[in-house]
Amino acid sequence: MGSEVRRAGLIGILWLLIVAVACAPGGAPAPAGQTPSAGPPVKIGVLTPLSPPGDAAAGQLISRGASLGADYVNSVLGGVLGPKCSAATSKVEIVTADDAGTPEKGVAGFRKLVAEDKVVAVVGQFHSSVTLALAPVADQLQVPLFSTQSSDTRITANHYNFVFQTHTITADRAAAVAQFIKEYGFKKIAIVAENTDYGTGNTDALKAELGRVAPGAEVRSWIFDRQTADLTPLLLQVKEFGPDLIYNLGVGAPAYLIVKQSNDVGLLPATPMVISYDVPIRPEFWQNLGPQGKGIIFVAYYHPKQPLTDAGKWMQQQYEAQYREPALYSSFAAFGNVIVVAQAINQACSTKGPDIAKALETGRFKSWNLDSASFPKAEGADWHRVKQPLLLVQYTAVNQPFDQATILFPPDMKTGTLQR
Repeated sequence: MGSEVRRAGLIGILWLLIVAVACAPGGAPAPAGQTPSAGPPVKIGVLTPLSPPGDAAAGQLISRGASLGADYVNSVLGGVLGPKCSAATSKVEIVTADDAGTPEKGVAGFRKLVAEDKVVAVVGQFHSSVTLALAPVADQLQVPLFSTQSSDTRITANHYNFVFQTHTITADRAAAVAQFIKEYGFKKIAIVAENTDYGTGNTDALKAELGRVAPGAEVRSWIFDRQTADLTPLLLQVKEFGPDLIYNLGVGAPAYLIVKQSNDVGLLPATPMVISYDVPIRPEFWQNLGPQGKGIIFVAYYHPKQPLTDAGKWMQQQYEAQYREPALYSSFAAFGNVIVVAQAINQACSTKGPDIAKALETGRFKSWNLDSASFPKAEGADWHRVKQPLLLVQYTAVNQPFDQATILFPPDMKTGTLQR
């Protein structure tokens, strides 16, 4: 009798164990047709300038794009991981931090995103000085870092294992601007640059490139503190030099200050000015400058007439529906970074930094403007880099929409002639 009781008790215990295992997460697979269990969210960090002295307007555009990237991953791609990875399907969640455009806040923000928020990758970088400070930290913590719109050549030339570039680099910009200067016959170039890695790096790069392709050009540079509120004394020196082209290497508020005070001292509108990046495509450009914006030439990384992938078209439609304005490059770029990270997670079937980095190096990914982007271990500054097109564009009328601006460079995309 006692042995039968003991045997019945053992059978009961075994039965309870079987039921517990079958009901536990990761136990028996869900029956066909039943929705798989949802895993915890996979967090992607957005570290970008959202306050001064950083370019907060750029940070806002980047944040919008990253958020739409997460929406695309969750609604169109069906999340990350899932049955193909023998795992629960997880949604992507965005965690945002402000680097204020300073290396110190950038490093602190990156460490917080990784240690406290547990992000698996970080996108959104805009200021080169911040990205350069973050690069060794990304390698130390083994968390992939994307340069969304920072361009210093050293970001990729230093061959960091966890740093990936999807933006035009300084060498590309210098080559395009120098060729533009040569083709349009400019002879006296004044470079007005802020005292950041972006400003000084682009100054040196353009001087070197002009020495190669236009050795007859006379080039002088002026470097200013980006915190200054008055460039009048400096611009009077520029006026005395008598340039036939001014290269504006300010970012954010300093870029506008150079334009406004160049008008005040009589340099503009008579002297053509090139702004070194695409700040004129933002809605606030005409609000800030009004008629002073007419005639400005600027570097752009995208034009509305360029083709988009199906993902890019989805983003464009969603952006316009949500914000009642066209999507701009900064938002497209951040969107692309997020969906590429998600695809790398799915290819690696892992959210571990080294696994994601390896997938990025070996795989191919759909982005907003490319169907097959890759990040190979290439030589020099092409390491971990997706190359992007670069254009020089001019506004020829006040309040001109970006899609009606004249493309001046490259020659195969030219839509009109330079208005002086």
